[in-house]
Amino acid sequence: MEPCYEYLGCDKKDCTMYGRTDTIRCWKMPDTLCNHLGIEIMQSRVNGDKEEACSRCGCIYYKAVSDLLLVRRPV
Repeated sequence: MEPCYEYLGCDKKDCTMYGRTDTIRCWKMPDTLCNHLGIEIMQSRVNGDKEEACSRCGCIYYKAVSDLLLVRRPV
């Protein structure tokens, strides 16, 4: 799957994710610029766990990647 900045049409070139071509996901990286108030509030509720915050916050990129991984998982 394409990186978050391509999927979301993000143009924040100073984000730590922008331009990356590896497979690391944004919820595994510190200092991304996707943090908005909803994610920040959710992170405070889940002891700072960014991935958990993204999953609970309804991030469309997190959902798309998670759904894709579920489809690819062998039975």
